[in-house]
Amino acid sequence: MDKLNLSRRRHFTHVALAALACSTLGGQALAQQPAQKISGPQARYWINAETTTGMMAGMQAGGGGFGAAMGALLGGSSGGPNKSLLLELGAVRDAAPASGQHAIPAPLGMGASLPLVGPNPGVKQPREERDVPEMREPEGNMRMLFFWGCGETVGAGQPVILDMKEMRSGKLPAGMQSASVRDNARGPAFGRDRGYADWPNTKDSTRVPSSASLVGDHVVSSNISNDIRFTVAPDNDYLGGLNLNNSASTAGGNTLNWNNLDRALGYFATAMGMRETAPKNSDMVLWNSSSQKMLGGENLMGFLPPAEVSRLVSERVVMTPGTTQCTIPKAVLDAAGGQMLMSNLNAFGPELNVVQPPRPQDPRVEWKQDYAVKLRTRSYTSSMNAMAATGGSRTSRSAPDGSSNQGAPTAADTSGQNDKPAGGLLPNLGGAGNVLRGLFGR
Repeated sequence: MDKLNLSRRRHFTHVALAALACSTLGGQALAQQPAQKISGPQARYWINAETTTGMMAGMQAGGGGFGAAMGALLGGSSGGPNKSLLLELGAVRDAAPASGQHAIPAPLGMGASLPLVGPNPGVKQPREERDVPEMREPEGNMRMLFFWGCGETVGAGQPVILDMKEMRSGKLPAGMQSASVRDNARGPAFGRDRGYADWPNTKDSTRVPSSASLVGDHVVSSNISNDIRFTVAPDNDYLGGLNLNNSASTAGGNTLNWNNLDRALGYFATAMGMRETAPKNSDMVLWNSSSQKMLGGENLMGFLPPAEVSRLVSERVVMTPGTTQCTIPKAVLDAAGGQMLMSNLNAFGPELNVVQPPRPQDPRVEWKQDYAVKLRTRSYTSSMNAMAATGGSRTSRSAPDGSSNQGAPTAADTSGQNDKPAGGLLPNLGGAGNVLRGLFGR
């Protein structure tokens, strides 16, 4: 019996050693395999699909200019959510000029196709003439007061104060470090890609209907790329419209309330106010909803990849998908002196990414990408406390459709949003302004 057990033990030992050897050799072979080679894509097609409610939505719908905008801002109908679309094709190939067609599904409600047009290299692009202001030391001074976090009271270390006069003299206050946003996405652009065409353009700038849907089959044909084909499912369609309202909180702050959007990945809110503190002196008050220290937050008022949104939600910089309320502390309103306080709300939506041909399963086979498609979605709105416009209590007057106030730029104005969100809160400060833009992710 002992001899039998000894024989079995020897057998199992040999088996174990053999398995270990195979495992080790297999691991070495795997480690020695080179990373899969990837080339291309030969063409990139980016789609920005935005839903906007409020002030700008009213302007775009009615064409009534500033008067219509103020009507929407103070409670007039904005005509419902506004939808915009930005199509950009960048390719390795070029043509003179680049051109194409985007065959669209019927639910978009914009005909059979949209024309893609590139700049004509034989025609000199018009140059906008602007008066360049003389650079001189500005009179007076402005301070920027940074707050963050939802709640009735502000957290420790707030506000961080940036004095422009001190900054121009080279003094940057301590405590300017804040949470960061990691987004290196750079979409197609004229000058960045050898071949480039986009929509809307000088040939066509048809308005996107408020009922538009991207769901269905899409085909992009052009003289700078092979045909690009992709299908949009309901999960990647336009987000719904945000209805943002604000009212005085129990402790004298300003409570923002909004509807929960289906498919929203997270929310981020900002607010801005300004008051004169002395003749030619003023304070700009900037607040955002981050639970972590975040200064400004302009870089979170645009598109972000879902993975980055997920990271920022886990770090409590972006509010969770189920959040529908956030209170701006009373100290923020007090710092603004009861003057204009504009609140902005951004909802991050899903992103569709398509690459053709699909990635080869064998890592030894080169992945030669023909084209890559990226469809980004978001929803945006703003609300202004009525005190700023009427001198009354801090309660907004919402439009009959539930929307209120300001929206994002039209599709024609968003061509730069591949790299940075729209917005111009930063004053002209030369080199000092570049420091600030770096802090804000600009």
